[in-house]
This record gives sequence, structure tokens and C-alpha cells, in this order.
Amino acid sequence: MGGKGVNVARVLSQLGENVHLYAFLGETGGEGFRREMEPRCACSFITVPGACRTTVNIIDRVNRRETVITEAGPVVSSQDIAVLMKRLDENIAPGDIVVCSGSVIAGAPADIYAQVSRLCTEKRARCALDCNAKTLPASLGGARYALGKPNERELCALLGETRTQRPEEIARLARRLMPPYDALLVSMGAQGGVWIDAQGVHRARVPEVDIRSTVGSGDASFAGAISAMARGLGGEDALQLAMACGAANAMLGEVGSVRMEDVQQLMPMIALESIAP
Repeated sequence: MGGKGVNVARVLSQLGENVHLYAFLGETGGEGFRREMEPRCACSFITVPGACRTTVNIIDRVNRRETVITEAGPVVSSQDIAVLMKRLDENIAPGDIVVCSGSVIAGAPADIYAQVSRLCTEKRARCALDCNAKTLPASLGGARYALGKPNERELCALLGETRTQRPEEIARLARRLMPPYDALLVSMGAQGGVWIDAQGVHRARVPEVDIRSTVGSGDASFAGAISAMARGLGGEDALQLAMACGAANAMLGEVGSVRMEDVQQLMPMIALESIAP
């Protein structure tokens, strides 16, 4: 059971962070989310007409391919959005990190993430963003994000560039996106990841692990980076924890989930190097 925001919230709770999950739930199909997430963290669920969408992940372990089939979800109203923004306005406190993750739900304004970012700025909180290329342009207007997390494929597609896994080239492309971001984490699957901020560029290599499924590994990596930021850690430490969480999710094979013992075992196995000033 997932959804990008739910995956991030689940992994953050597994890492021991205090989490408040905000989500729209359809009138039907949301009982499982409530049963799983309410014991893990504070939850603000907003019930909307319709059913929660179902996503089917088809995993071909022989050819190491994964196919995702996603249904259309419910549609929200302007009143539903107003309820969400009011709850955020009431609850966001200075120093909080608010994570915007996933595609924008049907019926919401295209710039909803930018609205949340601007609210965070007013509240002296930080905002982090992980969304697809379709959602990104409207999410940047007047917004500021402490962290963004495109993967290598998304980064190259967004900028109209040929795919590359050369860290130096990824860093060059990422710099073109930097103005709204304080830092970017670009994930590269089994090749690791690259962290880019004002202090420099760091590359992480991940060890070979027994992969059961990579579904949710990007969300787990994002959660690891957010956890490091919440603890006041720097870019190298954030990258190391992010990569350990992504690999731990792949080993476990449960969507957007990690075991703390796996994360701790993997941490010293993540090789870091500085690749640019």
C-alpha cells in the first residue's frame, strides 16, 4: 500500500522521525491506509468523493523489469483544497520540513505545491519537492525548496538532454535547475546518486544487494535525505543515508519501506566521493 507521499511518511516513521501525514482519501478504499498509517504517525485525512485509486506493480524477476499500471483516482474540489491549506496553516511550525511528493491530484490547482512552499516560507519552515516533469513547471513560481529529488531519467527528460550517468554531467544539468532549490538529490538506481548544493557535488556508489523490488526505492531515498536534514546533517551524510534507505527498500521488497537494521548495515558500505567544488 503506497502512494509517494505515504511511502515517504512510512519510511520517515521507520527511521524514527516525528511525522504528520496529510492526504486525500476516497470515500471507499481508504480503510487500509488508516489502519496502517494512524499507528505510525499523526494523520490528517480529508475524505473526498470516489474511491482511492489502485496501482498494480508487475515485477518480472527473470528479466528484472517492473511495469506499473495506475488507475485514475478521485477528484477534489476547491473546498477540499481550502481544508488542506487551512490545516497546514494551523499546524506548520518554524523549523518544520514539509514534503510535497507525487503528482497533483485531479481538481487541485496546478501550482498547489508552490502554494505550500510559499506558506512554509511565511511560517519559517522548509519545503521539499519530489514530482514529475509535468507537475514541476507550475510548482516553481515564487517557490523555494530546501531539496528536490529528480532521478537521472527525469532530469534529462526535463531539460531535453540525452540520458547520462556521468556524475559530472548530471551535476552540470542539475545546476540548471538550482535557483528554486537549496540542494538536489539525483538518484541513479543501482549506480547510486549525486548530491548538489552550494558547497559542492558529491557522488555515492551503492553496494550490490539482493534486489527483491525497486518500487518505492526513490521515495525511500527521499525520506532518508529528509531525515538527515531534520537532524541537521550536511550533504554528504544526507546522500549516504538516502542511498542506504533506497538500497534497503530494494532488499526488503515492500513498497516504500525499510528495516532500520538494514539501513544501519548498509550505511558504511555507501562509498562517497567529492567530484566538483
